[in-house]
Amino acid sequence: MNSINDISDALTSANNIAITAHIRPDGDAIGGCLGLSRILNDAGKSVSVIDLEPVPDRYKFMIDEGECFDSENFDFSDIDCIIVLDSGSLDRSPEFITKWKSKIPLINIDHHLSNTKFGSLNFVDTKASSVGEILCRIAANTGLVINAHAAEALWVSIVTDTGRFSYSNTTPATMSAAAVLLSTGIKTADINHEIYNAMPLRQLKLRGRALERLTIHEDGAIAMVTLSRNDFDELGCSPADTEDIVNLPRSLAGVAVALFLYEFPDTPETKISLRTAEPYDASEFCRKLGGGGHARAAGCALPGTPDSVAEKILELIHKDWFSE
Repeated sequence: MNSINDISDALTSANNIAITAHIRPDGDAIGGCLGLSRILNDAGKSVSVIDLEPVPDRYKFMIDEGECFDSENFDFSDIDCIIVLDSGSLDRSPEFITKWKSKIPLINIDHHLSNTKFGSLNFVDTKASSVGEILCRIAANTGLVINAHAAEALWVSIVTDTGRFSYSNTTPATMSAAAVLLSTGIKTADINHEIYNAMPLRQLKLRGRALERLTIHEDGAIAMVTLSRNDFDELGCSPADTEDIVNLPRSLAGVAVALFLYEFPDTPETKISLRTAEPYDASEFCRKLGGGGHARAAGCALPGTPDSVAEKILELIHKDWFSE
């Protein structure tokens, strides 16, 4: 692990910077990339956000025209460093990282317990609520100003990864970072409306389809919803439309373990999103299956259909947490 001063020194010395995040980016990843890019551009750096796709509809309002680039058509020859945000491992990062990591210094900034420290420099704070919170601290340590445009993006990062400040990862440090962002004059009500109250009809129907599949297990301690490839096709949806669906079973009274299983298009895998209450460690459970995340929120993927994977996952959870 490197210190925050190491990261500050690297940002200060670099002039041409590429920023990316984990594949299938969420609000934390997208907000972090845009926020850091805007901070550094404002400081006179040349910064490009790379491979931030697919962007879920709810976050498209944040992105300016010409702000993001495709790695296939991007010239990396003058890039001083690549910053990877909110990604726990190389296999969760865009493919171009593997190609360039031996040629260009790689700065890995993250908050996942399962992070593999794959960068040339690694700053992983597992106590932070979000990568946005970490970036606020790095900016302050480096003497960088967070302008209002950057603050909008970092607000999205923090508010989505804390469940609007409702999750257990919300700390005094989280609220201090949020206060700094608020002080720039951002209109948080408008931002929150775009994220949470402007859902396309197809996404609302997808949530309805998931609720139709709700099942309860272990005397009400586990709730699970599933979506098949056919569900996505019929409703004109994609995995980018699934963010927050895991909160449907999580919201049921008495549930300690919430599961959302959905089938990846064009792959033989089913994605598993897991949310838990104490004492169940979601990160530890998913890490054994090749995934990772946080103690209360983690994920992994297994071969098979949602039905076959559900049977296996429920069996493993019963053995690990409910067999006594």
